[in-house]
Amino acid sequence: MEEFVSEFGELSNADVQWLQNLYRFTRENILPVAVDSEITCKELSSCLFQCLCRICHNCSNPCCHQGKDGLILPLSYRFISLTELQSQQKTPCCSQLTWSTSRFKQWALHKERFLVGHKALSRTNLLLCGILTDKISITSSASESEERQSDGNLYLQDKNGFIPCEIIKLDSRWLGHLVLFPSWSYIPKSSEVWRPSGAEAGYLEIIEAPFLVFPKRLAGSLLVSNTLKVLLPDSAIHLLDKGFHCQKVKLNIAGELSRLSSVLNIRGKTFFFFFLSSFETETCLPVVVQAPAKLTWHRCLEVTKQYVITKVFVSSLQGTNYKVFVVSSSSEFYLYNEGFVKEQTLAEFMHASDMKETSKHELTSLVSKEESFQNISSVDWSSQSSIEEVFESRESKICSYRGMISKLINITAGLYELDGKFGLCVAYQQIVNCGRGLRPGAQVEIHNAHLHLKASDHFPHIILCCCLRSVLVVVEFSRLSTEHQPFSFIGNIYISLLFKYNLDLPNYLWMVHTVETLIKRFCPRFLTKQHVLKCDIVTGVTGMFFNSILKYTKWNLVARPMRDIYQEILAELHHCPLKEISQPNFPCQSPSLSELLTLTEERVWRSLDLSSLLPDAEIKHLIAQQLNSKLAWSFEVLKPEDFQPHMILSGVFLANSRTGSLQLLDTSGALDCIVQNPNEMNQIAFSDTSYIGCLVQLQKYQLVIERFISSEFPSSKHLDDPRFIKEKHTRIYAQFCVGDLQVLKRHGAAAAARPALLSPALPASLSSAASAASSGSCSEACKNDEVNGITSNQRRDSPSLPKMPRLEEVVLQEGHVGESGRTVCSHPSWTGGRAVGIQGEPRRPGDTTGTRPGPRAARPSEREGRTRGAGCVAQLVLITHKDALMLRNCQYGRNEGCEHTNGSGEAFTQRAKTGLGLAFRASAVTMGRPRQRKDAGKIEGLLELEADPSLCSEYNKRTQVLLDFMDKAVKWYHLINQGGVYRLITPKQLDTSVFERRCCSSVPWKTLQSLNCPLNLVVQPDWKFQYISNLSCLRQSQLFENQINLPAYLKNLPSEIPRINSIQEILSHSFTASLVSFTGIILERICYEPNRRDNFAAVITDKNTQGISVPGDWGLKLLVGDVQNTAITLHIYVDLKLLSYTLGILPGAMVVFYGLERTTSRHNNVYCKYVPSSSVSVLAIPSLEALRSASTLSINTAIADMPQLYLGNLISGRENHLQGIVYCHVVNIQWLKLQWVCSCCSSIFKQDRCTRISGPCLSAVGVFRANASVIVEDGTAEARVHCKDKQVADLLALSSTEWEGLQQHIGPRGKVYFQYQGRTGHELHEETIGDILMQYLGVICTSTIVCRPVQLVFRFDSRGKPKLGQTETFQLRTFTCGDHQYMTKMAPALSLTCLDIKEVDYRMLCHLANDRLIQ
Repeated sequence: MEEFVSEFGELSNADVQWLQNLYRFTRENILPVAVDSEITCKELSSCLFQCLCRICHNCSNPCCHQGKDGLILPLSYRFISLTELQSQQKTPCCSQLTWSTSRFKQWALHKERFLVGHKALSRTNLLLCGILTDKISITSSASESEERQSDGNLYLQDKNGFIPCEIIKLDSRWLGHLVLFPSWSYIPKSSEVWRPSGAEAGYLEIIEAPFLVFPKRLAGSLLVSNTLKVLLPDSAIHLLDKGFHCQKVKLNIAGELSRLSSVLNIRGKTFFFFFLSSFETETCLPVVVQAPAKLTWHRCLEVTKQYVITKVFVSSLQGTNYKVFVVSSSSEFYLYNEGFVKEQTLAEFMHASDMKETSKHELTSLVSKEESFQNISSVDWSSQSSIEEVFESRESKICSYRGMISKLINITAGLYELDGKFGLCVAYQQIVNCGRGLRPGAQVEIHNAHLHLKASDHFPHIILCCCLRSVLVVVEFSRLSTEHQPFSFIGNIYISLLFKYNLDLPNYLWMVHTVETLIKRFCPRFLTKQHVLKCDIVTGVTGMFFNSILKYTKWNLVARPMRDIYQEILAELHHCPLKEISQPNFPCQSPSLSELLTLTEERVWRSLDLSSLLPDAEIKHLIAQQLNSKLAWSFEVLKPEDFQPHMILSGVFLANSRTGSLQLLDTSGALDCIVQNPNEMNQIAFSDTSYIGCLVQLQKYQLVIERFISSEFPSSKHLDDPRFIKEKHTRIYAQFCVGDLQVLKRHGAAAAARPALLSPALPASLSSAASAASSGSCSEACKNDEVNGITSNQRRDSPSLPKMPRLEEVVLQEGHVGESGRTVCSHPSWTGGRAVGIQGEPRRPGDTTGTRPGPRAARPSEREGRTRGAGCVAQLVLITHKDALMLRNCQYGRNEGCEHTNGSGEAFTQRAKTGLGLAFRASAVTMGRPRQRKDAGKIEGLLELEADPSLCSEYNKRTQVLLDFMDKAVKWYHLINQGGVYRLITPKQLDTSVFERRCCSSVPWKTLQSLNCPLNLVVQPDWKFQYISNLSCLRQSQLFENQINLPAYLKNLPSEIPRINSIQEILSHSFTASLVSFTGIILERICYEPNRRDNFAAVITDKNTQGISVPGDWGLKLLVGDVQNTAITLHIYVDLKLLSYTLGILPGAMVVFYGLERTTSRHNNVYCKYVPSSSVSVLAIPSLEALRSASTLSINTAIADMPQLYLGNLISGRENHLQGIVYCHVVNIQWLKLQWVCSCCSSIFKQDRCTRISGPCLSAVGVFRANASVIVEDGTAEARVHCKDKQVADLLALSSTEWEGLQQHIGPRGKVYFQYQGRTGHELHEETIGDILMQYLGVICTSTIVCRPVQLVFRFDSRGKPKLGQTETFQLRTFTCGDHQYMTKMAPALSLTCLDIKEVDYRMLCHLANDRLIQ
């Protein structure tokens, strides 16, 4: 080193130190890899210094100016090794040795102004030197060098390693030489996206040409120096004919480079094609380059330039009919120099070569073909069509474009943005260098790209798509400080699905958007990005998602032939998936839950017609209270097919700890759920806890929208005025069967802790489809090691290309996907932090802050693993009863010093301020003893019931436990059901006395046990319930075949559960129980205004803060029918003031009620009330047809389903129907009441004002009401029918004009009453004689127009049904026929309520008469 420095004479200390660093860098990094092994470190350092002098001699950088001592030393620059650069430099940077500061600023600001939000590259004073090579040399510990053949990439290498390089214009003579880069940029890897193999480190972008440290060693020239005999394309093309056979003969060809394909890597073989065209015609020669040493030609060759290619030979591609020219390992390329090139004809070449002579006939035919080709005139391509004409032809336009990458739309999917307005898709083209250089701000050229218009609404309308014929070249590197985000086909889920389903561009873009939506919805809160992008069709989330879409939505993918990559590149008539422009036809959509809720809510309110919620016959006759009551609640049901395209639900299945509802959750919002068990006939509600935390998907479901309107409409005439609507609200939820729940990603804890008794699995159809699809997946395609080569008449050691592969074999390979950073959710409806299975602290709504700085947060799987491995205590319990989820005083059992409040007085004060809270209580019976578990994630079997001595005794002591669920523990409400056996797990506990310590009673645990008193246990927020089975299923389980004493033990357990009665038993007057449980079907749901005490209003604020209220102050009146016979009905009244609103209580739903209070009214009618000790569960959701028919109020929709009945059969009990149709004759009208009433107070409304005296009513709106009682008979019995409003007009056979005229005549009077006095001619009262209006009514009511046959649609009034068999129920009736009188006993008339009256067809009367005669 001293000798090297002494050559420069007297130097300053800074100069000496700089030269010493140069020498030290050369010795440690450059000398070990020097090409000349005999060169010394001093000589190599001197050459490196001289190279720097050549660079700095003419540069504008002030730091390179010559000093007083005559030396040119860039003292502010230092050499850096590749290892140091990669380890120390974490941000993009650039080094410009030859540039001045002003030039650098001008260069940096040029692009920074265009792309807002990006900064220019930071400048650093570093020098890079090394060997420029296309091979990677790896030095082992034993100092043995192992070389890997080139894959077409460039690398800079020193002693410690290598780094990829990208050079815009490469001189092939630089390879293998020691170079120094004066201007370069270093782009490190991006930490935001996954990176494939080979992209672990950054890379270099060489801005200016490198300087050779040994320039004199640069040998050769790109120009032809000696005369070469070449074949031009017009002659050489005949060598590719099928009938031409030759041995391995090397020849020279020349032509203009017209087309260059991208570099392909198939089964470990890397190659590319280029095409030499004739100077005069359009004849084109295909040439393939597969020699590893020649792959760098792809960076050197330029389109439109003329080249000479030496020593090529002819070969054929195995599996195809194509012949091509193959570049050999000894081939070279030169620029075409006409003075040094001698053109040969085909005949001259054949005679001059050592080929086997062909027959004269073959030679003559080839020569004649050559002459005929020379006479063909070129095609005129000057005329171009407009874009509209191109797309009308349904074929994409082939074009070239130059522009700047302005944005990375989705780098993993190969989508970029050009110039802020165009899209670029490279997914159909293989990029072997991981997309190095394709950064925002880079200038690119695209040749032979397909132009597509409006392929997707989520991406730019104009997209340039690259196929295998296209070439994408970076012509200017980006000047912006953006990291490298690699694009690779290996382990890429987007490319895997693209090739698996052979997607066209619109379907591919839709698939990309769908996957992006999944990532935004679930990452990283619920899943890692690695889970979503996992390239596995069987267990991968995305693979299973699209596999189910293909099966269940009948994704109509147009049948396309498999991609033939050789035909796509070589065929004269181009064929590729991008050629044809297809119309977008997307199979489904899966938006975020917040978008779904917004879309659905807007849809139901936009399409709502308030008049459609009211019965047509009653709409004009409803007073304000009735009108607003009927508008208070309505619902609408949507199915997936109602959305266009088909709507698929997906989300993480969780239980909300604030409302207790089951939900589908993503990062944007939540959707409540009602789940039905497939075995609903066993009266078992959904209880399976193993689905909690699983990512699920739904193809079949019902989306229910319940509308709540708080209004003050005075009459139906004001329905179009929105000012009378005070408040409106919707509750949107999904109803589905658990069998339709497709698990895409199972929660780790649920999968590990689920017992083998009732383990949910994927649907068989989906599993089989996934297994079948996996046979052709990426893993299978890449495990095929078959490699076939080009067949030619050459020796076996000749170069070979792989056999034409299948589409998916090009890219589908196993790999790992990285994890992105944590995203932020700020949706106002987010409640994820308070749901089961969500990791981390709850986030407040509207919080837009990111994650806190600090150590890396643990992944969900890591946190679960630590929790499961911490140990737990498990106890089996049988739930015997569950109370209502409602606002309760949650302070009981939380005395100061109790462990539940951690003994903190401050905590107790804080809880006392909260007032009422949502809570419920469940009664349970313990089964066996609590057991210790060292690992909560490995709980198998039912060890609690095995080898337990207490089970063998004659008197098995079972501990009664009262479980209090408060705060976050209310999440278990819809999963804890009566008759279910659960395992109560207390995590992070190893002491079996944990339940004794958690008891909120001051009485010791053992004392309560000895007194047979129930133990009060407060369920902690971190406790878990694991569903085992229903008690009936547990008794039949094979787990207990070898347990002798268990069957007897389980046999006595059902006595602990309250009995389920039938509605018929409850209606019996001999029934004495005050609290009843039963199963029924909801037939009708009505809103009513309950009578409450005034002090109940004090809790309204608590209810609203809980988020469980609905607009208005209504209660529910339910008409429930017996499961076996819906004609047997029972009314249930539910006060919603303190209750959490229950979803799924819709007409047609099968529900089970527990603990209702049975009450008898003053009229001796039995009904039930919902009390705090009651609960309800949905067993079966109604069919879509039943729901939609129930949501429409037109009677015509239900008439077709009503039975045709006889009145006599109703009396005798042979017909038990709630409603039906009877063809009868109107005997007479007993009475008729017509009146105008006030819409607000129901007082008589006369002369356009209310007549109420006590407390004047200011209402100016009146409603016309009509009521009538009619006697009808059908030949088997009589019935008394009550008609009202529009039915009275139909009964009187009045037209709409006559009915309105009658209303006007009654208006001045306010009220008219007519009563039938018999057929004596004195039908009117004496005081009404002379009244024209009353006389008119008397004539009408007794005329044959009214007393006629009619079709009566009725509802049976069970309260008026006579009880046959009791003598006092029969009445003596006298009938007169001529001069004779007859007396007979008759059953009292039935009491019916008219639903509709229609005229009857005489043919139906004849049929009924014959039917009665037969009977």
